[in-house]
Amino acid sequence: MYVEYEIEEWVGVPPDKVYGDQDLNASILSMLRSAIEGTTDPELGVIIAVLEAQVASNGVVLPISGDPNVYYLVRYRVLAFEPVLQEVLRGVVKDVKDQGIFVDIGPVDAFVHRSQISDESLEMLPDRRGFKSIDTGRIIETGDLVRARITQISRPTGGFMRIGMTMRQPYLGKEEQTRRG
Repeated sequence: MYVEYEIEEWVGVPPDKVYGDQDLNASILSMLRSAIEGTTDPELGVIIAVLEAQVASNGVVLPISGDPNVYYLVRYRVLAFEPVLQEVLRGVVKDVKDQGIFVDIGPVDAFVHRSQISDESLEMLPDRRGFKSIDTGRIIETGDLVRARITQISRPTGGFMRIGMTMRQPYLGKEEQTRRG
């Protein structure tokens, strides 16, 4: 699920940004975008974008030797992706391995183990980068649009978020007649 958060925190701004030609709010917005867009926060999820930033206080110089930054209390808004257990998402099959498929669900890739792709037995089609159902002959391969449910979310410390999904429930699986790639 995509969520918008408003955050207020102290931001250190280098002197060249404080006294430069650019507006202070624009400088801080640029700094925040460079620093946090694309990162994973354990509480907020994957930070997709910093939407706006506004200085909320006068600058403060800290009496710490060697720190030239001026600190401002800044209010800023971010757009984040926070996956929710049991949430159903659409995505595109990005890669196929013997163990299962990787699905691009936007800011992150999720994994669907081969046992969770279908109720039927599957055989790997390495030449097509896909799986084929032994009973019905249906094929799922890279570029296919799928619908899957989140069954597992792992947030390792300092690492990327890992998401496990299933397609073995009614109304889930490959969306027929639709292919991207």
